[in-house]
Amino acid sequence: MIHLNNKIFIALLNSDNGEVDESTRFYYYQDKDVIWADYSGIEIIKGHLIGKQLADGTLDFRYHHINKSGEIKIGKCVSEIIELEDGRLKLYEKWQWLCDDMSEGKSELIEVKKEI
Repeated sequence: MIHLNNKIFIALLNSDNGEVDESTRFYYYQDKDVIWADYSGIEIIKGHLIGKQLADGTLDFRYHHINKSGEIKIGKCVSEIIELEDGRLKLYEKWQWLCDDMSEGKSELIEVKKEI
């Protein structure tokens, strides 16, 4: 099992209908199979996600955030963790809004070094 505790991620790619961009920072925490994160960026004022790591290693999340327009958004996401050759982690995500048009999308997040 790969652990995400105290890891920081940024977005590499996101579908056009998503609100996460390269300015968004995700701060992950983990206790056993329970994982949560705080996130924010230019488009997102404040966000949270919570979920668990399944037996096969995938992550099952629910998320909510307030965007810069003041809208509250909610959704779900399933992520696959890949360990890169340089030791960093990459998340391949399939997500769906549980509000508005209920559309789906894909994103990729990559681990960054800790900020000072």
